[in-house]
Amino acid sequence: MKVSEILSVVAIVMSTITLTWQIVSWRRTGAVVKVVAKQGFVPGLNGTFVVIEASNSGRTAVTVTGYGLRSPDGNNLIQLDRVQLSAEIPHRLEAGAEASWLMPMGNVQGTCAEQGIRHQDLVGWVRLGSGGTVMAKRRGVGLK
Repeated sequence: MKVSEILSVVAIVMSTITLTWQIVSWRRTGAVVKVVAKQGFVPGLNGTFVVIEASNSGRTAVTVTGYGLRSPDGNNLIQLDRVQLSAEIPHRLEAGAEASWLMPMGNVQGTCAEQGIRHQDLVGWVRLGSGGTVMAKRRGVGLK
């Protein structure tokens, strides 16, 4: 191989690396929200709760305008009354921050029993001010 060919290959490799880095950086410039639904309890509050937790690992803030659980048939279970210690809605989720919302487990179990839905099939979600909805990657709310 000639020196010019080697330099050409190095230039192509460096260009590919630079382009890849630019794409990754561009994709991470906005808000990157992740959602988890799990079971939890709060000292001082009676009972257990479904905790819907949203975290923003992106570079910009985003507003959370709603939250809930989605059943396999597409229906949503939402909490109309704010439970103590839940974040307010709408909630500004800053870069690097997280927030959580509580739903009484008794209400969730009761609705599941009425609708014939397994709680293992529910998926947590949050709705963003940008119009998008972010779903949890895992189904279920932490019950066995």
